[in-house]
Formats: sequence, C-alpha cells, structure tokens
Amino acid sequence: MELRNLRTFVHAAELNSFSKAADRLNYAQSTVTAQIDALEKELGVQLFHRNGKKISLSEAGQELLRYAYRFLQLENEVYQSFGGEEEPSGDLCVGILESLSASGHMKGLEQFLRDYPAVRLRVRIGTTIELMEKLENGEIDAAFLLDTPVMNRKFRTVDRRPVRILFIAPPGSGWGGKRVMLRDLAEERWLLTERGCNYRRLLEEELLKRELSVFDPLEIGSTSVLIRCVSDGLGISLLPEYNLTEALREGRVQEIPVEDCRMEMEFQALIHKDRWLSPSIQKICEYMKYGSGGPLKE
Repeated sequence: MELRNLRTFVHAAELNSFSKAADRLNYAQSTVTAQIDALEKELGVQLFHRNGKKISLSEAGQELLRYAYRFLQLENEVYQSFGGEEEPSGDLCVGILESLSASGHMKGLEQFLRDYPAVRLRVRIGTTIELMEKLENGEIDAAFLLDTPVMNRKFRTVDRRPVRILFIAPPGSGWGGKRVMLRDLAEERWLLTERGCNYRRLLEEELLKRELSVFDPLEIGSTSVLIRCVSDGLGISLLPEYNLTEALREGRVQEIPVEDCRMEMEFQALIHKDRWLSPSIQKICEYMKYGSGGPLKE
C-alpha cells in the first residue's frame, strides 16, 4: 500500500470531494481519482459512495480512515525520530479570532509563509462560534481562539497558553498608582468590543457577581480602532495583553491595576478530533505560538 495513496484518501475523505482534495494537494483531479481507484482495487472494497460529483465515505472507508490517521501519524514520528521532517506543502486554511489577527501572531503567519513557500495558506477571520462551526464542517483545518478552555469533544487542543486580559485607560488619566477596584470603574465611559466577544462576556460576568453593570457602552468591532479611541481619551476598555504590547510600550494607553478582578483566558489551537494533525498544521501552530518571530528554521 502506497502512503501517497493513503494520504490522498485522507484529504478526499475530510473534504468529501475529489476536486477539493486535488486542489489541496496540487494534483490533477485525474491523479486523485486514479490513486483512490488503486487503493480500492488493492483492498478489494469500495471506499466512497459516488453520486455524480458528490462523494461520501462508505462503511469500509470510515474504517480505513481511522487506520489511515494512525499510519500518517506514525510516518511523521519516524521522520522526526531519524532527524528528518516532512516539509509542509499544499493548501492550508486556518481560522483566526479578530483580536489575534490584530496582534503579533499575524507576523508569525507571515514568517511561516516565508519559511514554507510551498504552502498555499488561506485565513478566515471570525468569532469563536463561527470558527468552531467552520472547523466542525471541515471548512478550515485549524482554529486559533482566545477563550475559556473548549470542552467540545469534537475538537482536539493542539496548543494552549494563558493570556491576561488588561484594563486600559488614556495616558495620564490618573488611574496608575491608585488602589482601584472594579466597582470604581462601573460609572466610567466604556469602549467595548461587540456583544458576544469572549472577554467582554467575562467582564459582564464579573460585574454581575458584584451586582454592577456598564451603562450604554460604545461598541467598536475593530481592535486597532478601539485602542486608538482609548488613546484619544474617549473612554476605558479591556483587551488581551497581546494586543497592547506596542501601545503600552509607546505610552499610548496605560494599564489600570484593578485589584479585585484579574482576568485570564487561553490562547488555543484546535483541530477536529477526527482529522490528521498534518506537518503543515503542526508547523503553523508553532509559528502562531511564537507570534512575531516564529521558531527558528534549521
């Protein structure tokens, strides 16, 4: 059994399409069809139900897919054990939260593309709910989120690390050096991301615990615009620390040290539990983790 045929089978099974598998692998569709036909002939079973251009896995195909993931993972481990590594290539589609897209993590993606030009990368920006739906439906290969730990059994967490959520104010606003409690901020003019945003939800939960609320906040859907508005003195806000590195260093905003409310979420890289953790996905997760620099390529 040729591993390249097995790899083609996995892509066709995940995408439910021979043509999409061909695009991802940079093959002619006739090559994909020939490899699947060869695999079916070798095993003596029908792996796909075919209805015109539509395909779906047969019962035998579903069983083979479980074995195929193990084969390909073992192949990758062999490469790694003997000092080699399969070079990332082909199509890769990832989903990224808007706040991540406005941070140094995008520089990590840029470095990934410079180091692995054979990868044709597509990026989808969306909310956590939108990206998890796309991941479940196979529209994206991996999702990069900022959230509380995702407990959905359909997904596998490839990487996670804590991220602080910081309260910020305009420079010179006088909040620095004070003993600040969350109650002290309730009457301030708030600039918040759109309703449904994970860290806005976290703030609302903390306020509710204290029987507080924010009156008529100004909603801003862009992280960069929100930072600029705070810098211009329009109000206070909160954002993930990774969005604020430059603004804090340059003095465009200042952190409000809220003593009774330390908020933290997780940067998470997710894949579908039934999909192969390909070399391309493994590598892009590493580069997203390192953000602006990316790991050094030997």
